Amino acid sequence: MKLVEITGDDLKLISIFESVTGLIPRDMEKVGDGIVFLVDESSLGKAIGKKGANILKLKQKLNNMNVLISMDAGAPEEFLKKFFNNIDILAYELREAPGQKMIFLTIPDSQRGIAIGRAGIRVKAAKAFLKRKFGADLNLRTRRVG
Repeated sequence: MKLVEITGDDLKLISIFESVTGLIPRDMEKVGDGIVFLVDESSLGKAIGKKGANILKLKQKLNNMNVLISMDAGAPEEFLKKFFNNIDILAYELREAPGQKMIFLTIPDSQRGIAIGRAGIRVKAAKAFLKRKFGADLNLRTRRVG
């Protein structure tokens, strides 16, 4: 497991998340004007809160930053299925070359906007998590389904 450097700002964000949800996130990624927290699958409901109440509280405490909370997983394919849980994944392909891993994820063209997220937050965070956790790059493909 790689060591990750945590800055004072990161600690502050983790502390705010913990004070609102009562949970410590497994990982987090700041992307543009948003932040993505990863939690255990069993803790996801508690982290989000009833009707998304905790997400709204986090947004208020973080000066209206976009907040996304997702499930963590131990394998790249499982991680992507959980991270993009509201998107139909048509194909998953892992290609490995010496010193390089590339994951090709194919989704329906109609769900492309959901996968990318507001200002690209969702796909940028997925790429950053995959690189840090599994040493893999992500290539998102779309296919027309009709």
